[in-house]
Formats: sequence, structure tokens, C-alpha cells
Amino acid sequence: MSNTASGRGRGYRPTLRWIAAPLVVVATALALVPSAVDAGTLVQLAQAKPVSADDAAATVRAQVGGRILDVRLRSKARRKVWRVKVLLPGGRVRVYRVDARTGRILG
Repeated sequence: MSNTASGRGRGYRPTLRWIAAPLVVVATALALVPSAVDAGTLVQLAQAKPVSADDAAATVRAQVGGRILDVRLRSKARRKVWRVKVLLPGGRVRVYRVDARTGRILG
């Protein structure tokens, strides 16, 4: 059956409409929604060096004080985390987690 026999006229291409309409919707949505992470941030994350054990210990020491007892690298949910054990001034021992990629104290 040809396009003209179906009564739709010459040059009817339904697949073009099925492809073009969703593409227009997606392009419009992407143009209207601001990017959560800009290209500069992605480049910085890609070029960032992993945080060393000494860096993780120094970060915790600067934040909470005390004496560092132990630093170990652990993997938690596909994320590498430094586990830093600290003897606090009051005699208590506390464990802090430091993101091995960003150096941020997680808790």
C-alpha cells in the first residue's frame, strides 16, 4: 500500500513525526532547566587528586583537635572513605569518616 493510496497524501512520513516531536520536547526541557553541575565543576572533579591518609588526618585534626590514633581506607557503597580514629581531649575515642575524593568530613 503506498502513501497516496492510504489517503494521507504524498510525502507522508509518520516516523519523522514520532522522532521529531519527542526531540523537540527534550531539547526545550534541557534549555529551560539550569544545569546542576557546570562544566568547570566537572573538570575540577576529574582532575582532583585523591585525598591521602595524611590529608584526611590533618583535616580531622584541624576540625576537632585531639590525637589521631588510626587512619584506614574503606570502601562504602562504591565510595572510598578514610576512617579516622581520634582520641579527643576529654579522653573519648571517636571515629570520623572523610571522603577520599573530596576531603570532606562525612561524620
